[in-house]
Amino acid sequence: MVVQIPPPTLWNELVWRLSPASRRRLACPGFPGVEANVPPGVQTFLGDSYPRNHTYSLLADSLVPSRKLATRVAGLSRHFPEPLTSLLDLSCSKGFFVFHAAAKETCRRALGIDLSDECLKACRQLNTGFIHRERVRFEKLTLAGLAGRIEEFGGPFQTVLLVNTYQYLFFGSTVAPPIAQDHRHIFCLLRRVCSGRLVFHNRLSLADVQSDPRERAAITGTGARYNPEAIRDAATEFFRLTALRRWLGYPVWLLDAK
Repeated sequence: MVVQIPPPTLWNELVWRLSPASRRRLACPGFPGVEANVPPGVQTFLGDSYPRNHTYSLLADSLVPSRKLATRVAGLSRHFPEPLTSLLDLSCSKGFFVFHAAAKETCRRALGIDLSDECLKACRQLNTGFIHRERVRFEKLTLAGLAGRIEEFGGPFQTVLLVNTYQYLFFGSTVAPPIAQDHRHIFCLLRRVCSGRLVFHNRLSLADVQSDPRERAAITGTGARYNPEAIRDAATEFFRLTALRRWLGYPVWLLDAK
């Protein structure tokens, strides 16, 4: 049975997008002197670079999310288990979710993986000044690479975040080949790295995927396999699925490990 949970209200969305006070409440503390210690070029990259929904600014001792990032943090972190004990962000970009999780006293491990050297360099530089730096790691790894080494990182994570990345796991990208063009294999790997809840916010229809994956689908002839029903069938072999209504244009699934 699929349970439908309402998304944040329109009022919530407006508050998160338009209210500086709300954004500051979602700020990640624990970075004393960060404005003075981080080079201007890195600050510009963190605050004004693609993807724009992952940008944030450095203010006093905190990382303050942009409007788009604040909306994502508020809308997705509300579904994290309580207490949050560990977090893995698959395709962490500029690392805000990782730092935000590690700032919680209950969270003892937070790992972000990505394939962008520029993002990883900036995240690691920020982490040198983070008061909880011992809880945080950033690694250049694919999902398959991490699954094969998961014990090196303390074992599977209680909470895993996969946002707008599934299309690249299936079709590949300019920086990596596909993990597999087999949904079951991908969810088997996701289950290896997740012992609790996978928060899954992704494009589930071929018509919705971005241009690069769509072009790859046309070349490989695999587009017909990319649909919500096939993805759901694979997911429910390894996870109990709770479907939320569409949010920010795309579905959110809460996947709890079986």
